[in-house]
Amino acid sequence: MYHSLKIEEIFKLLDSGINGLSSVEASIRLKKYGQNKIPEKESASIFSLILDQFKNPLIYILFFALIISFITKHSIDAWIILTIILISGLIGFFQEYKANRSLSKLKKMIKYSVRVLRDGKQIIVGQEKLVKGDVILLFPGDMIVADCRIIEENDFEVVEATLTGESDPSKKHNNIISKEVALADRENMIYMGTSVASGIAKAIVVETGKNTELGKMATLIKETKEDQTPLQKQIIVLGKTIGFLLIIANIIIFGVGILTGKDVFEMFLTSVAVVVAAVPEGLLPAMSVILATGMQKLLKHNGLVRKMISTETLGSVSVICSDKTGTLTEGQMKIIKIVSNLDNLEDKDKNILNMKIGILCNDAIVENPNDDFTNWNIIGNPIDKSFIIESVVYGLEREYLMKQEPRILEIPFNSDSGFMATLHNKDKNYVAYIKGAPEKILEMVFYININNKNVLIDSVKKEKLKKQFESLTALGLRVLALGYNLNIKKTEFEKINKEKCKNFVFSGFVAFKDPLRVDAKESIEICKKAGIKPIIITGDHRLTAISIAKDLGFKISSKNVLEGRELDELSDLELQSLVGEIVIFARVEPRHKLRIITALKNNSEVVAMIGDGVNDAPAIKKADVGVAVGSGTSITKEIADLVLLDNNFKTIVETVKRGRIIFNNIRKVVLYLLTDSFSEMIIISGSVLLSLPLPILPAQILWIKLIEDSFPAMSLSFDEIDENVMNEKPRKRTEKIVNNKFKILIFFYAIIIDSFLFMIFYYFWKTSGNLDYARTITFVGLGITSLFYIYAVRGIKFSIFKIGLFSNKYLIGTTFLGFILMLVAIYVPFFNNILKTIPLGIKEWIILLFYAVFSIFVYEIGKKFIINGKHENI
Repeated sequence: MYHSLKIEEIFKLLDSGINGLSSVEASIRLKKYGQNKIPEKESASIFSLILDQFKNPLIYILFFALIISFITKHSIDAWIILTIILISGLIGFFQEYKANRSLSKLKKMIKYSVRVLRDGKQIIVGQEKLVKGDVILLFPGDMIVADCRIIEENDFEVVEATLTGESDPSKKHNNIISKEVALADRENMIYMGTSVASGIAKAIVVETGKNTELGKMATLIKETKEDQTPLQKQIIVLGKTIGFLLIIANIIIFGVGILTGKDVFEMFLTSVAVVVAAVPEGLLPAMSVILATGMQKLLKHNGLVRKMISTETLGSVSVICSDKTGTLTEGQMKIIKIVSNLDNLEDKDKNILNMKIGILCNDAIVENPNDDFTNWNIIGNPIDKSFIIESVVYGLEREYLMKQEPRILEIPFNSDSGFMATLHNKDKNYVAYIKGAPEKILEMVFYININNKNVLIDSVKKEKLKKQFESLTALGLRVLALGYNLNIKKTEFEKINKEKCKNFVFSGFVAFKDPLRVDAKESIEICKKAGIKPIIITGDHRLTAISIAKDLGFKISSKNVLEGRELDELSDLELQSLVGEIVIFARVEPRHKLRIITALKNNSEVVAMIGDGVNDAPAIKKADVGVAVGSGTSITKEIADLVLLDNNFKTIVETVKRGRIIFNNIRKVVLYLLTDSFSEMIIISGSVLLSLPLPILPAQILWIKLIEDSFPAMSLSFDEIDENVMNEKPRKRTEKIVNNKFKILIFFYAIIIDSFLFMIFYYFWKTSGNLDYARTITFVGLGITSLFYIYAVRGIKFSIFKIGLFSNKYLIGTTFLGFILMLVAIYVPFFNNILKTIPLGIKEWIILLFYAVFSIFVYEIGKKFIINGKHENI
């Protein structure tokens, strides 16, 4: 509203004036409206972090098994289950706690001050004490700490990239603007969170704190619902499936038992055994280790994952939406090309002259000139800053040049004149330098230097020059023209603005661009090969975005570029049907980004959103994976799942690859442990249906699952077998961890292996008449086969022979430990009593070892014909 009102109307509305408020009135307003601060998101408490680790259907099933075990006085089983729950919870808690602490260290607690008029005098106050109606003064380098309407300005430009996404400074004025103008085009307004690039201004504060545009975004972020990750949904489905199967299996087994004359309490104990057999207890700690290990590996590649569960989601990303400024580009202007003659030829001497003009006709300030130039803190607009930075490349020292040619006068740049000019004293003569918009400078230059002679610029030459800068602007470059006059009078210089003096010599065109980040193009190509669609979402102009996209290798047409105003004309359904074709969304606002993310997700895409500014934050929170660059705003990093510490787009590619490997490792663990669980269920269920005693006891099953299976399963987290993951298409949002092929593989393996083991159990039971002895055979058989066939599980596409037996040293160590623990279980008297085991002889071990080796071949055959198809090599 304020942008469409006269200054006098705003003064009246806010009960203020040109000299600001009185200190008494400011104090009253501060008490009434509160401090000028954005409400910060509360950090997750230790209690809530701990509680989050147990919001899992598999945990609920384990709690059920825990309660049943205590009720039936199977205290050993109960304590083992409780240990499993605590281990998985603690691993997740410590990893997320460490990530949150790391993020806290990244946040820089900066307090800003502002020059404000109180009682008609200029004073400095902290930003939190600013109130509506205050009149503030702004200078180059100042942070803008409230939403304000400009009262007066001189060559005033503001960098609004964090708010609008536009990299070029926005030129400001104090004229009235139409009420319907979009936020990015309100050139008489300045907003909290932006900064002054050049010029000075006086402005009146119109909104503070949560009522600023920045504050509204914070509210939008809070209201944006954070969806569950695909893995969380899959775990819920898996937990519900196991729970459903448990209910059905127990009803059938319990019913058959009662019908065949079994005791009710005996069948209740059998149900406990079925629950223990069915639940893959080792899955949760193993998944926690896999995700935690993934977090640590990503941190080594400069990716800080804040939420452990998001580590896997990275691998399922099918669309990456990226802000342009500061993400794909470096976020600062650089000199790309200097054109110094009519033929576009390189001329080193003239290039140095152009750089000299750019350095001297320049208002940028280096705050720490004595430091190494890589650490310079430069205040000024991006164009002036780029000349200062580039001067080092040309071996030019600004301080030296300014001593040689001290500045006498300056005509500052403004949008009306379109140029800046400076007058210098050189060898007791005056020399003038100008730089500005090409069309303005071409009106002022009369000569061009050709072969060291100043030649008049006729219509043909002027047309050539015009085509030169037009060809540069068509490439999406920002172009300045430069000129000089080596023999000018002071009085003549003072009249330049009024008389448009045309006796300057044309020096050249300098083209600027916000360049691509290193490896950005290569990273985009890797994404495309991996089946991931990159989309550019920016607040910048259409042509600028198209230029960047072409540099990145995108094929651009009128059909795949959409602007924010065009997006407003589409319904949600229309956007959803169209969004898959769009490569660039230009001139968009935060609300547009939310709609884009929502439309993509409604198309079953798994979406990552990368950004650095506050304008990106709501979309980052809405995305499946929110990614903030390390140089981004604190509010953006607070709600992101992943922070790119090095600001490098290439890091996101590494995280996707790592995420895919993590998912494969999770799938292997699930496959491995579910195969065990299904095998144990078949053994127990078969014995009940055949009216035979249980071949294995619940405590023995838990020993296998926790002691034998869990550590080898965890060691899969260290597998680096990528199986060409970046040459595959992303898995669909609806794809299950255990799909139909894997279910068939589990059934195929379990039926064959369990049939043989059941026959072995039955043989030893009948020939010996000793049930504990036969159960020990079953116990060892199930235990050592799991230590053998895990080597086959390591490869989903590749066979055990292609992967190699010794490529995972952790797996070798844990399976060796598993064998030792198996020996402890059957040869240490203490455990004989607890687990009801009996020591075995050499004959039994030979049979069981052959059986274990056989399990590998059964699994490999299943992989070949069920998972990969009979025509594929494994």
